[in-house]
Amino acid sequence: MLTEKYPAKLIRMGIKDRFGKSASAKELLKYFELTSENIIKIVKNN
Repeated sequence: MLTEKYPAKLIRMGIKDRFGKSASAKELLKYFELTSENIIKIVKNN
């Protein structure tokens, strides 16, 4: 919604289409590539 009113580059990130897992929050963030390190890498590459 915001980028429709104020055009800016938008990078969509989230959980890819994978089966769910049971683990600690830290392990799940790593599995789904949502750690701060992964986010920084994605932003720098875009």
